[in-house]
Amino acid sequence: MTSARMPLVVLAVVATLAAGVARSAYAHHSQSQFEPETTISIEGTLTKASWSNPHTLFLINAKKVGGSDAVQEWTVEGPAPRQLEAKGWGRTISKAGDKVTFEGRPRRDGQPELLLVGITLADGKTISFKPD
Repeated sequence: MTSARMPLVVLAVVATLAAGVARSAYAHHSQSQFEPETTISIEGTLTKASWSNPHTLFLINAKKVGGSDAVQEWTVEGPAPRQLEAKGWGRTISKAGDKVTFEGRPRRDGQPELLLVGITLADGKTISFKPD
């Protein structure tokens, strides 16, 4: 290989690797399993919170607000802990046993899981996580 072509080969390899990393990152953060145009609210008792990166996860024994469904365990996926804390909700504010209302985008397949867009805490404080 000539030395004149070497920079092009290196550039091609770097571009290929960068595209692979970008695809992996996009796939990891895909939210395609959630209904983008639908928002529901569930209310119940917080049972567990995982305040770890890259996403917070909350378990809640809840039912849909205004619905007649039985209480079931829901999983709520939120943004990174730092993003929640920036909006005023941190790990010391809510604990297992608290009554909360989560607002979110439900899964397309009907599984009891939400992508978090808002919360009403036990004291009535409401926090929105919708994009500005």
